[in-house]
Amino acid sequence: MPESEWWELLLIILGLVFGGYLVLWSIPSVFILAILALNDIKRIEFIDQQLAKDVKKLHSRLDYQLPYKIVNRFTLYCFSYPLIRHRQTTSSWKFRAFMWYNFLGFWSLILSGIIVYLAKLSGVID
Repeated sequence: MPESEWWELLLIILGLVFGGYLVLWSIPSVFILAILALNDIKRIEFIDQQLAKDVKKLHSRLDYQLPYKIVNRFTLYCFSYPLIRHRQTTSSWKFRAFMWYNFLGFWSLILSGIIVYLAKLSGVID
């Protein structure tokens, strides 16, 4: 059995970490997105008030209430949460934990795909 290079082990470990988190995150996230998009509008309005740059401009259009717009906006908030969290006015630890949970989930989706591609490219997996 040949010795593995350090970067092969790193790819495997990172793939397991991000892939494992992705699996654990993906099931609840389907329900989170469905509840957010198809339920009462007050949930996304609260998130908009916390993280949107200009809430009045955002809510001036009627299509901000459409389910695909809600999911898209929430996804963008999650991807960029560390950069926009200075806008939030609430000190709720539940809201912060919820956003960090989803931030890590969406980025684990991207990073696990990149790691699998790199592993296939380098011959770690066939």
